[in-house]
Amino acid sequence: MVNPYHSLYLHVPFCQNICDYCNLYSVVNNENSTRTSYLGLINSQLKDASNSLVNLQSIFVGGGTPSQLTIPEMKYFLKSVNDHVTLRGDYEFSVECNPSSITDDKLKLLRDSGVNRLSFGAQSTTRKTRSVLGRRTSKSQLDQALNSALNIGFENINIDLIYGVPGQEIEDWQYDLETALSYNLPHYSAYSLILEEDTVLAEKFSSVDDELAVDMYDLTAEMLSTKDLRRYEISNYSKPGKHCKHNYDIWKGKSYLGIGPAATSYDGEKRWSQIRDLEKWIAGHAPEIDEIPAKDRAGEVISFGFRTVDGWQKTELENICGLNTLTEFSDIFQDLIKSELIYEDNNSLKPTEQGLLFADSVAEAFIFI
Repeated sequence: MVNPYHSLYLHVPFCQNICDYCNLYSVVNNENSTRTSYLGLINSQLKDASNSLVNLQSIFVGGGTPSQLTIPEMKYFLKSVNDHVTLRGDYEFSVECNPSSITDDKLKLLRDSGVNRLSFGAQSTTRKTRSVLGRRTSKSQLDQALNSALNIGFENINIDLIYGVPGQEIEDWQYDLETALSYNLPHYSAYSLILEEDTVLAEKFSSVDDELAVDMYDLTAEMLSTKDLRRYEISNYSKPGKHCKHNYDIWKGKSYLGIGPAATSYDGEKRWSQIRDLEKWIAGHAPEIDEIPAKDRAGEVISFGFRTVDGWQKTELENICGLNTLTEFSDIFQDLIKSELIYEDNNSLKPTEQGLLFADSVAEAFIFI
């Protein structure tokens, strides 16, 4: 049997509180019965899928806040993963952490359970910006968490930052970048704020300053490049060999299984999404299946790949999409080349700097064919 999955995503929905900007599925729920039921279902679904979770490239545990799990909960969760999943020798096992809920004991447990990559939600190192975002973690907590992780032996660490926040000036963002770079980490994610529907921040503000956000986008690349940090995707930068394998493989059309409320999966042909409701997910609510024609799916996959600086090797497109992609999408490729959003050489099609900046326009060309 051919393994249908390249990677595994696990969603931990629990949070201490919901940040004002966030629309990822999360709940503030500390009821033992609910959390026990959640963990038991994670274990049983991993067990049921274990024959398809062999020789995986990566695992990514996101949320929510995975580090919100207690030590006993985290032990059970990680044992479930290790009991039912096998990884390649060069695997990547990432866990998202909030600096305010991670402890030395949790970090040691993660390390001893095979986790080899951490992603910390910093968002900002300035009190003013954190206040607008409704982010309650302090800079001192971030300092302590990063120092502990490094001392315990983690080397592959990312921190998330957000720019384009209402009231944030270019000087504030420069300070954030300078502070973040002082940690000398191998990976940074810098996201432009989107006022997501049904968030507290979207109720307070109707728009963001797009021109200022572009200036911040440019400043990010300029400052990070001085530390040998290369942009490899619109919002992600890494030192050589330290890119996030899990996310990169998803952008490039690889298959993955998602387990947990709101988790999505892709088997190379169809996608499906678990319900965004913890109680209904525990009760066994069926996922929503997304089946579309092969050409439409190919267009979707192509659009994701153009989020990366490397874009697509022509042979790679043919192998992944399973049809004569270059011919099928020739008119779209040529229009984007004329618009200077992508460029072509003998072996590849890649986004230009403008193409990365206007990635939504590139995506729309393929998704709405």
